[in-house]
Amino acid sequence: MRNYYRWAAVAGAAILAATNVSTAWAEEGAQAGATFETAVEVPAPGGQAGTGNGMQGTAGSGTQDTAGGGTQMPGEVISSGDGGQSAAGTVEGAVQAPAAGDGGQASVPDAGGNPASPQSTSSTRVIRTGGDGGAGDGAASAGTPAPEGGAGSGNIDYSRGPGFAGQEQEQDQGQTPAQPPQLDQSGQAGQDANVQIYDVVNPVVKVVDKYSYDQMVQDIAILQQNNSSRMQVSTIGTSLDGRAIYDCIIGNPAAAKHILIQGGIHGREYLNPMLLMQQMEMILANYDTGSFHGHSLPEMFAQVAIHFVPMTNPDGVTISQFGPDQIRSQQLRDVVNTCYVTDTASGRTSADPASYFSRWKANGRGVDLNVNFDALWQGITSLAFPSYADYKGTAPGSEPESQALINLYQAQYPWAAVISYHSMGDVIYWDVAGNKSQQKSAELANLMSMVTGGYRILPSNGGGGYKDWIQLGNNPVPSVTIETGKVSCPIPVSEYSTIWSQNRLTWAYAMEWAAMQ
Repeated sequence: MRNYYRWAAVAGAAILAATNVSTAWAEEGAQAGATFETAVEVPAPGGQAGTGNGMQGTAGSGTQDTAGGGTQMPGEVISSGDGGQSAAGTVEGAVQAPAAGDGGQASVPDAGGNPASPQSTSSTRVIRTGGDGGAGDGAASAGTPAPEGGAGSGNIDYSRGPGFAGQEQEQDQGQTPAQPPQLDQSGQAGQDANVQIYDVVNPVVKVVDKYSYDQMVQDIAILQQNNSSRMQVSTIGTSLDGRAIYDCIIGNPAAAKHILIQGGIHGREYLNPMLLMQQMEMILANYDTGSFHGHSLPEMFAQVAIHFVPMTNPDGVTISQFGPDQIRSQQLRDVVNTCYVTDTASGRTSADPASYFSRWKANGRGVDLNVNFDALWQGITSLAFPSYADYKGTAPGSEPESQALINLYQAQYPWAAVISYHSMGDVIYWDVAGNKSQQKSAELANLMSMVTGGYRILPSNGGGGYKDWIQLGNNPVPSVTIETGKVSCPIPVSEYSTIWSQNRLTWAYAMEWAAMQ
């Protein structure tokens, strides 16, 4: 009943927001640009609306959690396959906002900590794709709670929130890598003639089976060198094994509103860092000539800046992709290897070491970062020992990777929205018990569901995640977790073209929505 009344309240508010929502992109300071109005139709919680040929979500057979902030059970066990998803923490300190302009940008080191020598890149000529990335065929169902269970086929239960989907089937990890999305070179604008944002020809950020931390660092350096007036890069923290965590700001650092998009907080979810990096490159390639719903990208980015933190947990990604031997610290390697011994002895895994490490979610000392934030943390039922997943750490915000995200959020930027990318399920989590930004988070979730073509919307009552920490904190803003993919993590690259087509323009719709608030 508790969730029913919460849904009813949010539904009533969302119905008001769903009818011809409009606002103006205001001029900011000395930035030029005409004032304009636009509208985004926001379906009520639980429904998806829009036009086009996007794919609708399919109800699964799970059950919805009604604990209302109760405990999360560490229920994930590796045998042959498993799922994956989210977490976060607290800490003091702030990141200095970079100055506007071309100067003073942080250099991006290579894997050895030396300044990178960016390679020359091919032309950023762009061509249009066959669609605008959005909108399923389903009609909004005002006031209807999200259907129970998970998205897609199978008996996966997503009701416990990010990271607790179980019963995934084993996936073939040896599939042929997917090619980049098919591009429409006919000159037609696709499903939305008002969206002039095109995929990049011969991009710097390549679609690969394992998009590594070292490759990301190299790509960031090249993109920054080629776009110094549009992109600013800073280091917001360092992982336990000494890998920098990057914040890439696209747009005006002094903009009136800022959006944060972060991914890769779980090691095995490494398709999402590649997704965010390709989103960044597409924005930069279209920056001077692109437009969205009739408004130029320079005009939009003068007023709303986007922060991309593409890989929050680089140590975990490295372990999942290459095993513990690629961890530089002998002490951390010992911790990671001990996790396998402990998890095997406790019955949490019967997999061989290679399969076990490929499913690694945690950071370099076995802490699941998305249950490490100070958000109902005390009530989370956790393992008592480090593991590949489900250990919340010794205290909220105990890990440097969690602290990096906390420090960034506390850096006095005028935040308007936060999007966290995870995998899997084609679902969107938007709520937590005590959510201080409930109505707006529901609106943002419904918008993202529409844009992705029908990702299903579910509440999340477990706590401990970055989204949860933001929604429960002193400076709450609308926040959602988007779970990409329908198969077990690590998601094979053969799934990427679908994920890209569903998520290539989430940032643009989020900007438009944030400008209206």
